[in-house]
Amino acid sequence: MIQYNFSYNNPHRHFIDIEIIVEVNNEKELFFQLPAWRPGRYELANFSKNIQKWNAFNEQGEKLFSRKVNRNKWCVKTNNSKKVIVKYNYFSNILDAGSTYLDEKQLYVNPINCCFYIIDRVEEEHHLTLNIPKNYKIACSLKKKSNNILIANSFDELVESPFICSNDIKHDKYEVQGTLFHLWFQGDCNPPFKKIKKNFLAFTEEQINCFGNFPEKEYHFLFQITPYKSYHGVEHTKSTVILLGSERDVFENRYYDLLGISSHELYHTWNIKSIKPVEMYKYDYTKENYSKLGYVTEGATTYFGDLMLYRSGVFNWTQFINTQNENLKRHLENHGRYNLSVSDSSFDTWIDGYQLGIPNRKTSIYTEGALCMFMLDVLIIINSNAKFSLNNVMKDLYVQYALKNKGYTEKDFISLCVKYGGDDVLDIFKKHIHGIEDYISTFENILPKIGLEIIDKDNPSITASLFGFFLVKRNNKYIVSKVLLNSVSDKAGIAVEDELVEINKSKNINNLKSIISDSTEVKLTFKRLFDTKEFNLKKSKYYILKEIKKINTNDPKINLLRNFWLNK
Repeated sequence: MIQYNFSYNNPHRHFIDIEIIVEVNNEKELFFQLPAWRPGRYELANFSKNIQKWNAFNEQGEKLFSRKVNRNKWCVKTNNSKKVIVKYNYFSNILDAGSTYLDEKQLYVNPINCCFYIIDRVEEEHHLTLNIPKNYKIACSLKKKSNNILIANSFDELVESPFICSNDIKHDKYEVQGTLFHLWFQGDCNPPFKKIKKNFLAFTEEQINCFGNFPEKEYHFLFQITPYKSYHGVEHTKSTVILLGSERDVFENRYYDLLGISSHELYHTWNIKSIKPVEMYKYDYTKENYSKLGYVTEGATTYFGDLMLYRSGVFNWTQFINTQNENLKRHLENHGRYNLSVSDSSFDTWIDGYQLGIPNRKTSIYTEGALCMFMLDVLIIINSNAKFSLNNVMKDLYVQYALKNKGYTEKDFISLCVKYGGDDVLDIFKKHIHGIEDYISTFENILPKIGLEIIDKDNPSITASLFGFFLVKRNNKYIVSKVLLNSVSDKAGIAVEDELVEINKSKNINNLKSIISDSTEVKLTFKRLFDTKEFNLKKSKYYILKEIKKINTNDPKINLLRNFWLNK
């Protein structure tokens, strides 16, 4: 058994004191490894930078010799000790869905950030003792031995089990097909549990029906509700952490964001937590776990997470199709699609993570992956005459691979798509998943067959639509985030990271839209690192968007295919 003790004295300092107690099994050395990344985010992290003190002792409290092997691994000489006790602290001042945070109101831990594992002993039981105030509740998927002791059967289970400790947690639960689902809300909020449970029960049941069963006996939604605007979710085997704010509108104006991210994270219980690419079937926490299947792990989850909300009646048609049109908008505005395919972008998340990176380098495995899954789903439905869909592929991955404790390859995924949709689906892989050909022509070809069409739409960003560059507001400054190649702004010399400081000699940038609308030619002044420049720009038309609309039709074949897609 590996024992962890969590405690703290001055929560405003954000340091958690952690002890690891390990019984020595004749080892002369013990190696303590801190993970270099966390599942659910396919990029390396640097958790060890948050450790301020680290020392090892024997059972008598005598200091043992230890050395740092690399930035994430320590070696301790046991010196014939019966036990090794490692004491360290961890700075916890980032609050998101995958971090660790401590203040006067809560102790929130993602163990993957701050828990070491002992090499060659990851399969032992791991016990956590939490020295927290007596009035604190614990929201967590781990088994509880007592009010403040949690038990994990292995290190893998431990790091898959985030927990929140607070006296301000609101809790309720619902049941679907024998599985209990817990709802935990941390923050200054009053969740409308009746409404939430009705909606969550509906999309949960829809997802379970698609796969045949739920992989776990219990599941926990852990919500961090913030006083500021936020949106982030991380999936785990038996739980998810979802960060959402602001607390004033999270159950009103942002309620559909709550539903969307919750459905997405729940679908991950099958897709990535159970159904895993062979490259990630056994996580290696010490290095990159490269895979080109991000278009399945995140793309299919994004697509089906939204589709399940419509099929279960939680979203209406407008709310659902808006999610697909938002994906289409992000696709058309990202010219990285001309440089790196979605499968290559999956591999390259380990290089530059989830940041925008250099201009037009790569695409999003979420957005592009979801659109490719949309194409595959529609094509399978059309070619099978409404007998099969992409859901059959995902269910086969679950039954034939996940339930048999093995990972799947890209070849396996492609073979299943061909099995249900015929050889035509290979074009989607060739052109769009492995290639960088335009998506729109494929959508224009297949969508009318299920009663949908694609129409033009003006870009809501006035600088993007008229001049070919995007602005973002950062620290009350208007910064250029994208410039379209060969647009009037690009030819003039406007560059990414330029700061817009004047429009037609006016410093009132907030009035940008009306000033530009009233002018035929616009004089823009930009500040950059070493100088300030003025540009006279004539209006043109760029970044034209597309949107999907439903076609009203009485064609029985089209209605059959569309109703099968929507499960109506």
